[in-house]
Amino acid sequence: MEISPVKAQDPKNEELSVLMLGHKGSGCTSLAYSMLAARTGSYPKRFEKKAGREPDVLFTSLGTNPFMAGDVRHVIPPRNSGELPIVLTEVDSSGTASQVRLPGGRRLPVALRSHSLTHDSVLLVLDTSERPLWEDVTRAEELGQLCATLRQQRYTVVFALTKLYKVREDLLKDMRMRGVDCHGGVPGRDPRRSYEEFVSRYIEKTIVALQATPPLKKWHSMQEPGTPSFPKAGSTIFDTPTWTCRREYEDWQERRGTPELPNLRYVEAQLDKLSTALFVQPPMPAGIPWYQLTDDDNYQGPGREITF
Repeated sequence: MEISPVKAQDPKNEELSVLMLGHKGSGCTSLAYSMLAARTGSYPKRFEKKAGREPDVLFTSLGTNPFMAGDVRHVIPPRNSGELPIVLTEVDSSGTASQVRLPGGRRLPVALRSHSLTHDSVLLVLDTSERPLWEDVTRAEELGQLCATLRQQRYTVVFALTKLYKVREDLLKDMRMRGVDCHGGVPGRDPRRSYEEFVSRYIEKTIVALQATPPLKKWHSMQEPGTPSFPKAGSTIFDTPTWTCRREYEDWQERRGTPELPNLRYVEAQLDKLSTALFVQPPMPAGIPWYQLTDDDNYQGPGREITF
């Protein structure tokens, strides 16, 4: 089963459809709400039922088709007249049955079953407060396999790294309590001299970990010379600071142009870059896919879901 993504530049399209994948607690909802706040100047009121989740009011106003139970869709209005809105589908991460299986028994999230593959882009949300990818080879390889599969099918794939600001603040507190050398210079645990330096190092290490995975190395080897590397800082992987509530967003209005990053302008700029990246359609991939996505309804063997 080969995937045929809908092209964002198709004049018949009324939106850019983005599938957002990230485990519970990774900051998907905060990211969607922050993108909306940065675009509209108002942070939406958070609402979520304990049993099941309701569609976003903005989404239902568009009169679009129903979606899978448990999913939430957020509409990010266009920046300029004539541009398309972004519709983020935030997937309910609780489901594990009937998934798409990759070689080796690994399974993709239920949102990537064949009947759901009608998106233009996939946004992978990585929680940086968890174990980094360069220390978790298995998880890095699973993500590499997912990315290679989607890129080979010509999907736009973008990484959003959440919570880097909080991670660094916690590291600074720990350093003040335990001494300046408590981190031992270890990447991801060393807050560095500035936020920019910390973020740059973290993103670089994440890129290296992903590009070193066998699936992405194989995918890169099949591409034409000059094909941009994936992921690439500032192009397909971003630091995405977010606001977790309306009050926090309002407090940050006082940090518009502070010398130390992140400030309001930095956050808004990063979220805008992320939105722009979701519209960029990758070049036609070279080579024949070494495997295809298949439905997993009848699979009875071992395996586990790819996590984020």
